[in-house]
Amino acid sequence: MMTKLMNKIIIINNRRTSMRLCMKEWEALYEVCKIENISKNHLIEMIEAQKSEALGLTYSTRLFLMSYFREAASVEGHKLAGHGMSNDYASITHVLSSISDYPTSK
Repeated sequence: MMTKLMNKIIIINNRRTSMRLCMKEWEALYEVCKIENISKNHLIEMIEAQKSEALGLTYSTRLFLMSYFREAASVEGHKLAGHGMSNDYASITHVLSSISDYPTSK
């Protein structure tokens, strides 16, 4: 069974755009927002600001989510990764910097 993609309108940097993710990806995005105490739009703005120009925003968001949860594969992992421990979004910035190093193919 194929996962249905859901298109949602988001506001980033004062402009409307849409993003198409599957339901599990949206759920993961909202979970990160809850853990980090950040709005969905603010998180996506941070992802957009750090993404490679060669990658689209949706792909970069998927890559961010995978990297975020990969660093914290358990409750203890979240604590060790520092997720949700500060209001300066240090753990989000760390994950963003790690995904900007991924090679791209053309």
